[in-house]
Amino acid sequence: MDEKITENQARINMYAFLSRLLVEEVDEELLDKIKYTPELLDLFPNTKDWEVFKTKTTKQLIDEDLNVDYTTVFILNAYPYQSVFMNDEGHINPTPTNPTLQFYLENGYEIDLNKTRVLSPDHIAIELEFMITLIKEQLTAYSINNEEEEKKYLQLQKRFMEEHLLQWAPIYLLAARDMAETPFYYDVCQTTLEFIMSDYEYILQQLEELENVS
Repeated sequence: MDEKITENQARINMYAFLSRLLVEEVDEELLDKIKYTPELLDLFPNTKDWEVFKTKTTKQLIDEDLNVDYTTVFILNAYPYQSVFMNDEGHINPTPTNPTLQFYLENGYEIDLNKTRVLSPDHIAIELEFMITLIKEQLTAYSINNEEEEKKYLQLQKRFMEEHLLQWAPIYLLAARDMAETPFYYDVCQTTLEFIMSDYEYILQQLEELENVS
């Protein structure tokens, strides 16, 4: 398979994986997949060495440790919404005036919040999902050799990162990471942070390569 397609499919998969981990509590199927897939488990270095991760059943881990930690960090203390971090009043903004929602709509992305547990379109998991949409559009353009469209969607990824994700997600993830009581959610936050930062560099690199070709 074409290297660029492989790389960008890997980006899509990673964004989807991290979004799922952040949008709601982990379930048994996903936790087992992480536990028994070496490439995924490598993303959880602290979890690998966590004694109860090795000794408890998947259900016990979820019921006794992970669900409690998820609720404490992401629902009760560190609200995963851009508006909370960017608004002086610290309120969730689910209204049409939300800048993140406006960015989505300007670029043809619609979200039905009724299908999720999130309260606003600027939840970190939804912002990660939006990146998937932009990458898919980029790949579609690449597959038909439309460099202008490919560049357009890379520039949109860069802009969304700079105007939204990078404005708050790194600070948020560091705060949430340090609140986590389990190695699992510590690793979720740390891995998400590292991926967002590295993916921004990847976007810049792809744009530079396209500029050099033009």
